[in-house]
Amino acid sequence: MSLTRLMVALLATSAAAQGRLEDRVKEIRLANGMTWLVVQRPEAPVFTGFVRVRVGGADEQPGATGLAHLFEHMAFKGTPQLGAKDWATEQPLLVELQRAGDALAVLQRQGKASTEEGKKLAAEVAALQKKHGPLFDENALARLYQVNGGVGLNATTDKDMTSYFVSLPKNRLELWLTVEAQRFAAPVLRDFYTERSVVQEERLRSIETSPAGAMYEELMQLAFVSSPYRWPTVGYQADLAAMTWAGAQAFFDTHYVASNAVGCVVGDVTVEALRPLLERTFGQLPLAPRPAGPVFSEPPARAQRRSQLTFDAAPRLMLAFRKPAPPAREDVVFDVLQVLLGEGNTGRLQQRLVFKDRLAQGVGVFTGPGIRLDNLFIISVTPLAGVKPEQVEAAIQDELNKLVAERVADLELQKVRNRVTADFARSIESNSGLASALSRAQTLIGDWRYVLEQPRIVEQIDAAEVQAVAKKYFTKENSLVVTLVRP
Repeated sequence: MSLTRLMVALLATSAAAQGRLEDRVKEIRLANGMTWLVVQRPEAPVFTGFVRVRVGGADEQPGATGLAHLFEHMAFKGTPQLGAKDWATEQPLLVELQRAGDALAVLQRQGKASTEEGKKLAAEVAALQKKHGPLFDENALARLYQVNGGVGLNATTDKDMTSYFVSLPKNRLELWLTVEAQRFAAPVLRDFYTERSVVQEERLRSIETSPAGAMYEELMQLAFVSSPYRWPTVGYQADLAAMTWAGAQAFFDTHYVASNAVGCVVGDVTVEALRPLLERTFGQLPLAPRPAGPVFSEPPARAQRRSQLTFDAAPRLMLAFRKPAPPAREDVVFDVLQVLLGEGNTGRLQQRLVFKDRLAQGVGVFTGPGIRLDNLFIISVTPLAGVKPEQVEAAIQDELNKLVAERVADLELQKVRNRVTADFARSIESNSGLASALSRAQTLIGDWRYVLEQPRIVEQIDAAEVQAVAKKYFTKENSLVVTLVRP
């Protein structure tokens, strides 16, 4: 039996005695449309819980970018019950703060924030924020989980979805469900304008003053004409500055509905124990239609697109190719190509550019920016000092041409298949890894079984299929090139 076949068999279980994974994943569908996945792993009295919402940067509109990410920040600010010290006093103050802050945001959008009216509103917002500070505990959520044994509390937002997760002792399952359902039902947008400024600083650090971030943003804008993958998840600076509390609340009301969310629990938990708790918590969320998702029409690629970015940093190069999203079989072939070209010291590009020709410090090969929509296969290289980007580009293209002209040797391809499947098997060994994989597939692809199907497809991929995908996609008219040079 090949290592890949062995890994495929092992993927189905965390311990052989527990049976196959496809038999152990249990589904619970609530009347309001929310799907829950449960896997019992009784080895330790703990569980990991994920709640994912199918909303990310791709669900925003031009002029309102960054909303999904900002709301991830706001979801940690508590509810009328969690974090409030004096809700009766705090609630009307928040109404006043929203009125003044949103009025200032409108002036910001109009370019009038520096007028006398704008200065007056800014002073009013600052005074209201100072008055509001003592009325709530901004660390209430984190402290609650911490004192109850919680670890790994975090949240993430990308182009496709927003995720909330934590690991807790098994006897805190009801606490977790109660708190998370409350965050869905009645979040309070405390510190909205402060967090908006925090996100603006985040954009400054991660994109505007970062050569890698600026280059990646340029690549996305070069690659996509109408796809919402065009704009960054963190948002544009002008959109963030003019973002309103009312707009964030409307965004939440549209997308944070039960039918647009997936929950997953992996650990020492049974369906019998979970089901009644879900009915009392998330089951009380109202029935609401699921958002349709982004609607757009991306034109076909007819010519190579190139861009040169000027930045006071060491030169860099990004070469990308448009590709389909999963569950397309070709997407899995690109998983194989990613390892073949860029994984560790054995990747072909690493061998060629770093060790043989000594053109680069390092090579990165990855896909992005999401998987709900057609996306990109990206090769990122930092050349050595004195090496021109065009030398690196020529060497990369030579290696890609070899994939088009010659089939990969069976032994090399088998090693790659083994690596892809082994990496994936390791990623789901832990409760958090399995919960992440299952909930991600259910949220973005619509079926958690893709977690099992993907490694099976990897095993089927042969040299002829790799060559066919390389020939189809590694073409000049399908390519995008961004270079970063010093002024």
